[in-house]
Amino acid sequence: MKEHERRKKEIYRIATQTLWQKGYDKTTIRDIAKATDMTTAGLYYYFKSKEELLFQILDSHMDDMLAGIEKIAATQVPPIELIKKYIQYQVDTYCKDKFRSKLILNDDDCLTGEWYEQVKQKQRSFLVFWRNALDDFCRDQGLPTDHIAVDAHCLVGMCNWIYRWYDPKGDLKPEALGEKIFNTFVFGLTSKGRAPFS
Repeated sequence: MKEHERRKKEIYRIATQTLWQKGYDKTTIRDIAKATDMTTAGLYYYFKSKEELLFQILDSHMDDMLAGIEKIAATQVPPIELIKKYIQYQVDTYCKDKFRSKLILNDDDCLTGEWYEQVKQKQRSFLVFWRNALDDFCRDQGLPTDHIAVDAHCLVGMCNWIYRWYDPKGDLKPEALGEKIFNTFVFGLTSKGRAPFS
């Protein structure tokens, strides 16, 4: 059983990287079989279709994301610190797990039916943590909370979009990127005198 689980994890790891490289639509089962050094028949022992494979990859990713953010939320820190921790968590997750991070953003709409709804529900649950932290922060600061959902989507979008351009091996380290996103979103460029307005 342990060998079976080890092999399954290895297959999913390689399959995730293959899907990341070629995209879900352009990747065939034969591509995955070649990458894992297996026959297509052997792969079907672990999943019944390419869509089921994608679902299992994305669903497990959201389980991990929810477990991580729930742990942060339980630390009972002030809202401003919670927002900072959430941002750093998102940045660090991309740096450690860029393949699944890209797939959840690019290919979640390739799922259908109950699989699609299950992953989307977990994404919505994940976003609630951000909404709650932003809502608490705004109330502490006496700021309007009319469009907290929009604020949450904007902030998570800033964090997610780094997959299109950020290189963790570059000059800007993950901790510095997290700090920059935090400062830009919470305080804005105007507070640093970079965007004067009338």
